[in-house]
Amino acid sequence: MFLQRDSRATNDRVGSAKADRLKFAKSICTNCNNALTQPFDLAWERLSGYLLAGWPTIVKRGSFDLSKAFPDSTRAAALHVHLFFVKLFGCKLHAEGKAIDLAPFSKALMTRTVHPEVSITIANSKIGNGRVLMYDSEVYTMKEKTSGELHGAAWLYLVHPVAVKVHYIKAGATLHAVGHPWHPSRPGKIVKLSPYLGATEPDAGSGALIPSS
Repeated sequence: MFLQRDSRATNDRVGSAKADRLKFAKSICTNCNNALTQPFDLAWERLSGYLLAGWPTIVKRGSFDLSKAFPDSTRAAALHVHLFFVKLFGCKLHAEGKAIDLAPFSKALMTRTVHPEVSITIANSKIGNGRVLMYDSEVYTMKEKTSGELHGAAWLYLVHPVAVKVHYIKAGATLHAVGHPWHPSRPGKIVKLSPYLGATEPDAGSGALIPSS
């Protein structure tokens, strides 16, 4: 298994999803990463396993049912999946020094509540050439033209062939995520797959977020 970060041509070999190369340095304390957020890690591990096991059927259908992956506690598990990506995205933003207030990220993790400005889209990867590939893009940002204030950010987290694009849209910003963004506050258990290529950019570039009409 190989990990590719950003646009660098070299690939790093990793043994598993828990390899040290997949971790962000000095952005979250050991206690928080282990005891506090372990349920979030386990929720994504379970969902990703479910998705990988039935991916061809899911792609053909164009959606999946969260209650199939979490039949006993769908709503709680869905929140934990959301918080898994809140944690990773917050660590990524910290590592890249992006001008986004991380206090709401911390609050969501500490209180186990949703982050209202973070959503995800899930797509079928078009890269990897049939081999197992983990990919971690850089964070792409969008700024308001007049003030230069950062209004949105997008990041791609990939365990081939499952691609997850994580979006931050500041409250009140006239932006929306391309595709079918999912957030645990929305009703329903069906998550629709979003396009991977085209307007979303293959690496979760700036096209993953577009101005609202």
